[in-house]
Amino acid sequence: MASSTFLVAPAVLRPRGASPPAACGGGCCCRSCSAPSGGLVPRASARAPSRRRRSPPCAHPVRLCVSAGAGWPVVLRGSGSSNRGFEKGLSAAATHAEASGQVGDDDEDMAHVTNEALRATIRKSKEVLARHKIILEQISEKKKLISVLAESSIHNDQEPHSGQSDSSFSNLNTVSEGEEIDYSRQTYLATHAQPSEFDTTYGESIYDQSEYYESVEDEDTDFNRSFGEDNYGNYYQYDSFHRAAPSVYQPEAANGMDHRYMAQISEASEKDQSVNEGANGNPAASGGVDVMNVILVAAECAPWSKTGGLGDVAGALPKALARRGHRVMVVVPKYGDYKEPQEIGEPRKYQVAGQDMEVKYYHAYIDGVDFVFIDNPIFHHVESEIYGGNRTDILKRMVLLCKAAVEVQWYVPCGGFCYGDGNLLFIANDWHTALLPVYLKAYYRDNGFMTYARSVLVIHNIAHQGRGPIDDFNYLDLPGHYMDQFKLYDPFGGDHLNIFAAGIKAADRLLTVSHGYAWELKTPDGGWGLHSIIGENDWKFQGIVNGVDTTDWNPRHDVHLQSDGYTNYSLETVQTGKAQCKEALQKELGLPVRGDVPVIAFIGRLDHQKGVDLIAEAMPWIAGQDVQLIMLGTGRQDLEDTLRRLESQHYDRVRGWVGFSVRLAHRMTAGADILLMPSRFEPCGLNQLYAMMYGTVPVVHAVGGLRDTVQHYNPYEEVGVGWTFEKAEANRMIDALGHCLNTYRNYRSSWEGIQRRGMMQDLSWDNAAKLYEEVLVAAKYQW
Repeated sequence: MASSTFLVAPAVLRPRGASPPAACGGGCCCRSCSAPSGGLVPRASARAPSRRRRSPPCAHPVRLCVSAGAGWPVVLRGSGSSNRGFEKGLSAAATHAEASGQVGDDDEDMAHVTNEALRATIRKSKEVLARHKIILEQISEKKKLISVLAESSIHNDQEPHSGQSDSSFSNLNTVSEGEEIDYSRQTYLATHAQPSEFDTTYGESIYDQSEYYESVEDEDTDFNRSFGEDNYGNYYQYDSFHRAAPSVYQPEAANGMDHRYMAQISEASEKDQSVNEGANGNPAASGGVDVMNVILVAAECAPWSKTGGLGDVAGALPKALARRGHRVMVVVPKYGDYKEPQEIGEPRKYQVAGQDMEVKYYHAYIDGVDFVFIDNPIFHHVESEIYGGNRTDILKRMVLLCKAAVEVQWYVPCGGFCYGDGNLLFIANDWHTALLPVYLKAYYRDNGFMTYARSVLVIHNIAHQGRGPIDDFNYLDLPGHYMDQFKLYDPFGGDHLNIFAAGIKAADRLLTVSHGYAWELKTPDGGWGLHSIIGENDWKFQGIVNGVDTTDWNPRHDVHLQSDGYTNYSLETVQTGKAQCKEALQKELGLPVRGDVPVIAFIGRLDHQKGVDLIAEAMPWIAGQDVQLIMLGTGRQDLEDTLRRLESQHYDRVRGWVGFSVRLAHRMTAGADILLMPSRFEPCGLNQLYAMMYGTVPVVHAVGGLRDTVQHYNPYEEVGVGWTFEKAEANRMIDALGHCLNTYRNYRSSWEGIQRRGMMQDLSWDNAAKLYEEVLVAAKYQW
């Protein structure tokens, strides 16, 4: 059970143009706070209370609120488990049993504080703030100097603009000692002038969410002794000052921050630049504008757990956002014993279906991203079948994941510091985490808390919606009036509970994984019963095509092409490289080694959606074309039997690998000439992107993301990167595949041009991350 100590929520920095919160009602210590009196978040109920009565401080657990630099409240809440607060679901924060006073802004008020740990924290904060004042003066002088240098270097041959400097240096104007410094300016300073700081006064948060404070040598004051003097300066990119009582944030073994883990973090920080350092000089960086704390929540994340494209997205998109300067966390269940994560923070308890469930947190810092794993026995032993099992068991797993995820920013001190709820964006994915936007609204924003946190819901596959009987609402632990958000009428089954529908309504922004799929979702055929709800929320809905993790999928350095006769290759060596990989693939699978025979590959899940049955229907034609066909996948038993049957009937030219092998998937993508994707619907699709990066030509059904990413080849203008067909029918597929084979055999220069155009595209996640960033910014400033 979590210890009963104070936890300081991170500072909130107000966006430009945002109004300050209303004045507090007297239940906290700040002068400008929206927190209700009484200390804890009120229990969510079917109706809002008509009035909150002010209670004396001694009658309730202490809720300490301090004002951040822009006038927003920062909430100091307890971190222990308690039955108070959100009694029906989310774990309420407990407070220290001995804390009975409130902390004001001067020494006189401090005399009323009886908690020694809190008194020590306040004293340390004062020391830090004194040092910050000195740093502020230093940085102001540096900014003046930079402004002068910029003016002289840029406008040395021109008349200076009256009253303004060059836009590149517009954020470097002198800042007076008492002026507020907004979040974007802090980030700019962090990347252009170090050490970095922001103006603050006693009672305000003393650290920034994403800045890295370099070592400040001072013989008289040592702010970082508890982190270990040997580790300071290269400890962790979020290394900064203490922000709560030592029992909560000291890097002790109890919190998962022992010396071995510190060494691991230090080693990782040596390999990777910090978020701010990485943004400096990086063309993919966001330039310090609207830098945010981003928490992506998913049911799977590669390489630890993966059943399809969602796992790839959860593993790659956060890294691309981190490269743009954001502080990014991924929250995912811990299905197995993973090597990289180590336990961190304090265990917490959440109530699911009337049962208390304790979760533990495990953390790994990789490529600039905090990967946080939620551990509970309910997640164990389902790694091979994440979405399998009894309907209610699946629902309970997703409820626990969402409850833990919506509060993870307070209780997991990544690098020693929690993310906090200021400047915070959640990215939920598919129905499995669609409850997160609902919980954020029902338990927090409806009650005046986490006012500036936002949620974005991404639709990867609308066919899976978290449907169930109305009685399943009892498992969700929500106020009764929220039933209407989940209730949906089905012409075939009547009223039912639909989790995806509620998430779509509650999210601040709605995304899907391609422009084509975004259009399809608003049609009766493509929306799977949710088209009307999506249409009603069209104002906040758009599509963004997924990217490719180029560290994993890249023919230049693909680790799976470095043995068994395969070879790495590039755009310059694609012809010889693919020929060698093709020969190695034929040898590995026992096919006749023939360089002149086109090799066609299918890689995917074996179900109705992927169109494997269309390949089987076209097999008599394919068998007569002097080609080799290799199929890899697992899924429905009847389709697995189809693969085995096709191999046995055409053993000299067909191979059907039942199962899934990452290594073979990479090798097939490199060794094949053609990738066949006859999917009936495809939200985005990743295999066609991988294929084009490897110089393998896609032949796809023009639907969803396949239509967006594969431009049909035009032989008259020599444009296009593959072939498409308009209907999911065997004869349409045969027609497109026939044109493809004709070009392969008879128009070699055109074929090589198609390969080059596919490989020259920038399909990385960096492009997609820019578009995601725009959506996150839109959500951030949405009211």
